[in-house]
Amino acid sequence: MANWQLRIEDPSGEKRTVPIQGTVTLGRSNPATVILRDATVDQNMFTLWPSSTPSSPGYWIKIPLGAPAIHIGDLPVREAQIPIGLSFHIGETKLKLESATRSQSLPCFPSGVRPWLTCSIKGAQTLWTARKAAETSLSIYLAGETGTGKEVMAHLIHAWSERQGGPFIPLHCGALPLSLAESELFGHVKGAFTGAIQHRPGALMQAHGGTLFLDEVGDLPLDIQVKLLRFLENGEIRPVGSDRFSRANARIICATHHPIQKLVEEGKFRRDLYYRLASVTIQIPTLRSRLEDIEMLGVRFASDLGRTLSQKALLRIKAHPWPGNVRELRHAIERASGWAGSFSPILNEESFEFLMTSDNIALAPELELGTSILTLEEMERVVIIRALRLTQGNRAKAAKLLGIARSTLFEMIKRHRIIGPRFQSTQFS
Repeated sequence: MANWQLRIEDPSGEKRTVPIQGTVTLGRSNPATVILRDATVDQNMFTLWPSSTPSSPGYWIKIPLGAPAIHIGDLPVREAQIPIGLSFHIGETKLKLESATRSQSLPCFPSGVRPWLTCSIKGAQTLWTARKAAETSLSIYLAGETGTGKEVMAHLIHAWSERQGGPFIPLHCGALPLSLAESELFGHVKGAFTGAIQHRPGALMQAHGGTLFLDEVGDLPLDIQVKLLRFLENGEIRPVGSDRFSRANARIICATHHPIQKLVEEGKFRRDLYYRLASVTIQIPTLRSRLEDIEMLGVRFASDLGRTLSQKALLRIKAHPWPGNVRELRHAIERASGWAGSFSPILNEESFEFLMTSDNIALAPELELGTSILTLEEMERVVIIRALRLTQGNRAKAAKLLGIARSTLFEMIKRHRIIGPRFQSTQFS
């Protein structure tokens, strides 16, 4: 069972931290579980109870009958799930729900290195695995989808290791032209090919005494994979155009967004090289599997732009599947901020309407099932898009499927401004 705590700032300015477990009550006097030192708070007690949904941990709050609504961010509510890490107000008291083990569950980040941010148990487990792997001399394979922060994690591993004083060299193998891949990795001598006007050390030699991060290592040609395996076995490097070997001492951390085991089975990646590179495998979890991190990162990214997120905006970003993970979330916050204009400090749900497209709904089955985080208006939009997708954009068939008149469907399409990428050519005609 997860441990939770409330950070409370009383109207007097005094701050305190109260651990909570199970269902608790908040009020001005006993028998409340948590006493609120606030004369403006209603005499009735407020109830907090733990979420029963594993994918959405935390607490819900319910306001007693007759009591004024509380505010989560800028939004007045009477019953809602409390966003983790986002302040809410009862009267003049400021409260914040946090994981009680958050500060103890994360390893210390080295100074000057970008942290891999998380407040989730799954994220903390990943960081501790990386911290332990950093203490070894083994090669490390980071598996995970695009945008999960593999390079950030690789840089952290380097900073935690004994090689922290050496260079950290990132090389994106997928962006290398085939004709230059060997030169970029192993270097070349003067005159080795047209344009080679001077000797140039490759990434392996540049990373001597430090760490080389090979992103999308699965894109390396097979002949270069053989030479990389030779380096891993004896540290030897032969630059392009040279008949002499040199030696380098660099630790390899590699990553792919496609499972490297699948590339091995397809004959696109050498099995023996895979075993050498993946001495330690660390799976970077997706953002959609860390629901509490969506809230925490969304609030942080918005704060970096001088904005806050409304409760409904938080619910909307939690509903999105985030196939691009943290990178996509950051860009979405930036886009919503630009769309909202410079005079609106609060990003509300309308700022994120671009997330409710037909393609995004297709990526998120939970949206089609109509989860409780959708409003009736949003559910209506989802149902219309689903009907249009099932009928390949034929409005007459979609109206029949929905059991409504075609003119009614036309009006609903217009009201919801539904023009999905799949239907642009027909405009649902």
